[in-house]
Amino acid sequence: MNSRVFVIIGVTLALFTLVACPPVDAQSPIKIGVLLPLTGPLAGIGTSNKAGIEVAFEEVQYRVSGREVRLQIEDSEGKPDVGITKARRLIEQEQVSILLGPVSSAVAIALRDYVVSKGVPWSLIFATAPQLTRELAAPNLFRHSYSAEQPQLPSAAYVRNKLGYAKVTVVGLDYVAGRAEARGFMDGYKAAGGQVVDEIYVPLGAADAAPFVTKIKPDAVDAVVLAGIWGGDAIRFIKTLSEYGVKGRVPIVATVSAVAEGTMLPAIGKAALGIRSYGVYSAGIDNPENVRMVRAIRAKTGTLASGDAYAGYIAARPIIEALKAINGRIEDRDAYLRALRAVDFVGPAGPFKFDEKQNAVINVYLFETREVDGELRNMVVDTIGRGVAQR
Repeated sequence: MNSRVFVIIGVTLALFTLVACPPVDAQSPIKIGVLLPLTGPLAGIGTSNKAGIEVAFEEVQYRVSGREVRLQIEDSEGKPDVGITKARRLIEQEQVSILLGPVSSAVAIALRDYVVSKGVPWSLIFATAPQLTRELAAPNLFRHSYSAEQPQLPSAAYVRNKLGYAKVTVVGLDYVAGRAEARGFMDGYKAAGGQVVDEIYVPLGAADAAPFVTKIKPDAVDAVVLAGIWGGDAIRFIKTLSEYGVKGRVPIVATVSAVAEGTMLPAIGKAALGIRSYGVYSAGIDNPENVRMVRAIRAKTGTLASGDAYAGYIAARPIIEALKAINGRIEDRDAYLRALRAVDFVGPAGPFKFDEKQNAVINVYLFETREVDGELRNMVVDTIGRGVAQR
């Protein structure tokens, strides 16, 4: 065989190798479907989630291991039927490699069987319904924020034992996530020896909070706990608590989602001052990761980073870490899922990793709303403990 034949064979083999095993830079973008409520009652949360997601990917310039990352964003409107339609579009038409979202538990539960059947790696933002990482758990389903009881159970014991409130009224939104979070608080509070005098549930998007605020009996309780209310509903409720004189007669304790910086506090205003809240995130957490994220969120939105922006960021960051671990080879779905299960890093709210149910293990903090340099802030008062999902 002459040298010319060898050259032809060599060139042919080289071309075959390039076609069969293209370099990472020559591969198509990694497409990530993002399902958020950008209109409807949960739009404020979804918009902040979106900012956090974008900041996480901007940190790596939308590239992982030399490979472009492209976000395909769809509006779920916070509605299960719309969510299903949009998820089908992302998975079947856009052929995304990863699904990120939704926010609503009701939407996530409606999507569960379809997304699990497709095997697409699925990272939840909020969607706090506990069953999603219990009886509905699946190898491709991860929750990056927390389940309903994770911040609630340790915080409930803290409210009873450390703050010393023996009798409370509990307030939640009247839908899946609101009731689940209120139930998580009440379970922990009763287990610690506390008495729930009243439960009040507010319809999602109710225009007037007064009929629900007037159900509260300040003289009969040691505190009012807003355990499962957020968004515009929390703004209206807290303002009405102040207008009707309930705030001032009895302490108000809330999930930090009810008084989130960046989105909620500017709208609530002075009525939020003095409220103690519990949860996973505040812009006041002092570590380098959070300082960097807070700066980036303010540059993007003009506002202080909120818990909702953090939820978007921490939904995206583990995805980035897992993609780095597999050198961007998302086509190897099993390798990606193994890498995602193994992520372990320090984020803006402290250490981050998943438990064996693929539910994030979180720090839980106690905050107090104060005015700092003319701006309302949730300042860290104490670390309540580590939030682990119940089995």
